[in-house]
Amino acid sequence: MANDKKTQKQKQIQTESVPKDQYLRLAADYANLERRVQEERGQLFQVATASFLEKLFPIFDNFYRSSSHAPSISGEMPTVEQWQKIVTYLNGVTMIEKQLESALAEAGLKKIQTKGEQFDLNLHEAISYEDSSEFPADTIIDEIEAGWILGEKVLKPAKVRVSKG
Repeated sequence: MANDKKTQKQKQIQTESVPKDQYLRLAADYANLERRVQEERGQLFQVATASFLEKLFPIFDNFYRSSSHAPSISGEMPTVEQWQKIVTYLNGVTMIEKQLESALAEAGLKKIQTKGEQFDLNLHEAISYEDSSEFPADTIIDEIEAGWILGEKVLKPAKVRVSKG
């Protein structure tokens, strides 16, 4: 009796089957949907990228402005006025650096902490191991190159000098 019910159900499914042209239409609709989704993703990515780049324009403008105001130094000892210009220039460059870091942080990019931190193979790349009485073993003495994280992903490990203890 159970077999009779199964065969009846199978016959019912076969007689109610969808015509081939409906399958073709469904397949075409699905292909069109996939194409539209891909196009929309591309447009969304472009808009997000443009929005981020627009935040960088003022920073580039500040770098260009600072380059045009860079103090020139001759082979002689700088005067007090020249030293003041140099210090002012360097302070301006430092401000631009902070402006850039802020824009990158807003986009989710974070600088990896280094000096004084415990060495972590997942975040840091040891350039050298050195004896140190100031730092305990496996503590970062100095940063050679900054490292960066986007979300949970390490984009670039920080290159560091590490204490042997």
